Amino acid sequence: MAKRRLFAPLVLSALLAVPLEAATVSFLVIETGLPEEWGTSQHSGLWESGLLDVFFEAGHIVSNAPVRRLPRKPTAKFPEEAQAELAEALEGGAEYFILALLEYDAPEPGTDGAAGSPNTQKPRNISLRVFKARSHALVYEQQYADKTSTNLKDEYDSLKKAARTLIPHLND
Repeated sequence: MAKRRLFAPLVLSALLAVPLEAATVSFLVIETGLPEEWGTSQHSGLWESGLLDVFFEAGHIVSNAPVRRLPRKPTAKFPEEAQAELAEALEGGAEYFILALLEYDAPEPGTDGAAGSPNTQKPRNISLRVFKARSHALVYEQQYADKTSTNLKDEYDSLKKAARTLIPHLND
């Protein structure tokens, strides 16, 4: 009987001792190098889904903006073109803003973009940038290039592994 009386307070104190730290994180995927008339690349969709999945599974509150397309890679660490998405994320209470910048090689001249052409191209380079939402301060940046994945499942698993490396930097 004495063991039962001690068990409940022990469990309760153990639960209270474990800090529950869930950050509110917003994501934006930006594509560069693809023609404006092409639809969103399946690889960009993979990154969007992968980032959301990884952070949600880690217990964070997540949101995202629609994939954006820019004609060329922005020169600033935080692109001016992402200001509206950041403002919306701040309204929603975001503490962190994660930008995935997917750089595609420009298609050959004369390519019309029909029949799923954007889906056949993989990004040549991906920059993952973690910002504190309020201050716009860059917390962490990682360059990623997947040259080994031969199918979408392997690519998705690989990008989720890369996304997991961002999580420890949320408390930097």
